[in-house]
Amino acid sequence: MANFYLAANALVERDGKYLMIEEGKDYVKGTWNIPGGGVENDEDPVEAVKRELKEETGLDVTQINGLLGVYSSKSAKDGHPVKVFVFECETEDETPEPELEDEILDAKFMDVEEIREKELRNDIIFTSIENKQKGKKLPVENFEGYKHPYLEEEP
Repeated sequence: MANFYLAANALVERDGKYLMIEEGKDYVKGTWNIPGGGVENDEDPVEAVKRELKEETGLDVTQINGLLGVYSSKSAKDGHPVKVFVFECETEDETPEPELEDEILDAKFMDVEEIREKELRNDIIFTSIENKQKGKKLPVENFEGYKHPYLEEEP
């Protein structure tokens, strides 16, 4: 049985700038990341990235253009292994306004140079940006409605 957390994050680019959030949780407070978070039970990564983006920035996903990567990481809270799906997303053309004020201190678009000056939560951000810039992405239609082939219920 797998023993890891699953997360879904969104890389959103608008006019050469990327949507970033400033973390507010104690164990990552003040670090910057792309929006995203844990995939809940019975939720696929595509639905999770839409939910997380809305919760953390107030913005709705209007389109998912592809999967930029699946990365191995560790939880900043407890060091547990995490598999992170990063999707290239588009949002409505509005200003981000975080809904989870205790968890997200700020949300804004930044260019790459501005991002480099910030304390980042992990290195997944630049790998995802590089994959986007090189056009490295996979289609997402196989994720929606995915059911594990032989598990009928939660183990």
